[in-house]
Amino acid sequence: MIFKQDNLNRIMSILNESQEKANVFREGPAPLTLEEKRAFVESLRTFSQLGESVYSKRQLEETVSKIEQMVETAQRHVNESSDDVVETTAAGRHFKYMSEALKEFKKAATEVIINERKCAQAYEDIAEGLKKYYDIG
Repeated sequence: MIFKQDNLNRIMSILNESQEKANVFREGPAPLTLEEKRAFVESLRTFSQLGESVYSKRQLEETVSKIEQMVETAQRHVNESSDDVVETTAAGRHFKYMSEALKEFKKAATEVIINERKCAQAYEDIAEGLKKYYDIG
């Protein structure tokens, strides 16, 4: 990965800072260890790969659509193929429960999709903030 010269200098200065640096007169976090600094630099290099898990590729929306289509087709098929009144009544009850479950599934999936979009936006905001100081990968 090619870093901008200014960003490269910042990263190198992070790695080269003395570990003996101490917070004598103020309370606060302990200075970063060399291992923590190296892990941070590596995390900057792999930041964009984390985005792959944040961005949904519409898989959930497609899954909901496919399941909805299956339930509708199954209901039509059972209604068409059954001549027995008792069987039709029992199937009607089963499909009523299935339809309610489908409604709950769609509602929950919609909430997940909304939250995935919120996560994606927050991820982009974090990326913009990091880009101000570092060249992230």
